[in-house]
Amino acid sequence: MEIIDAFRIMEKALYDTNSELGFSKKAGDDNSLVFGGEKGVYRVVFDAKSNIVSFECAYEDKGADTEFNTISKSLFEPEFADDKDAKSLANEVGDEIASLFKKKKKVDLEKVKMPKAVSRTKAKNGIISYDCDSLANRFGTLYPEFKDEIKKNVAAYGEFLPETFFMEYGTPKVLDVIKNGTPAEQKKLFKMLGEIYEDGTNEVQDVIGVTILGEMKNDPEMMAVADKYMTEYMAGPVHEINKLTAKNNRWTKKLKNPPAYKPKKNRNMFTAANQLSGN
Repeated sequence: MEIIDAFRIMEKALYDTNSELGFSKKAGDDNSLVFGGEKGVYRVVFDAKSNIVSFECAYEDKGADTEFNTISKSLFEPEFADDKDAKSLANEVGDEIASLFKKKKKVDLEKVKMPKAVSRTKAKNGIISYDCDSLANRFGTLYPEFKDEIKKNVAAYGEFLPETFFMEYGTPKVLDVIKNGTPAEQKKLFKMLGEIYEDGTNEVQDVIGVTILGEMKNDPEMMAVADKYMTEYMAGPVHEINKLTAKNNRWTKKLKNPPAYKPKKNRNMFTAANQLSGN
């Protein structure tokens, strides 16, 4: 089977879902399909070298400037595939589209619980590490106006997805406090981040170092504020990450789409930076 034939089967299989969501075909070639509508835009891209099909989407269609997020990747080997395999891949994409773009029923946020924080005492004693739920809980305590958004995140995905929440809501708030907050507000922010970072899992360290503070992108004024309040343990890694996020190159793309990782206590972000930069 040729990949273009697989795409024809996928396009046909996705017709009903696309119609329901108001999507229509925007573009397509031998290695990709692009669909868009008022709700956003998505594309299916085939990499002939790796035989990987990527499903990518964005809620805003900005043409050539659209910033796509990779949602999933699947192995698809055209030379060994048949119609059934193409339809199966289309079903996977269809499920992702429905999950991302279909309107969800209104959720009673009063019934949704905030993510639970790990005990400070247990974290300090090394019994258990802070995790992303702890970060969400502490962030909501520090900034109560974001509790509903945290709950919406939990309701939408069945668990707290830190990258999604912080990219959309949390990180802009952090950057605003760094830029425009009072010294007292800035100190409280970095005290909270520093505590969780120092006794946190690998995952929560990456969220703080990359998804949140990495968005300072080495801005001199923001870095100067951060340096006033960051702990020594966190400062070095954050500086290394910001050297990378300040650049618009292939390392930046890796930071936006980091590889899967296993939580591991006290993993230094220098290691993460070196892995991302290929050192």
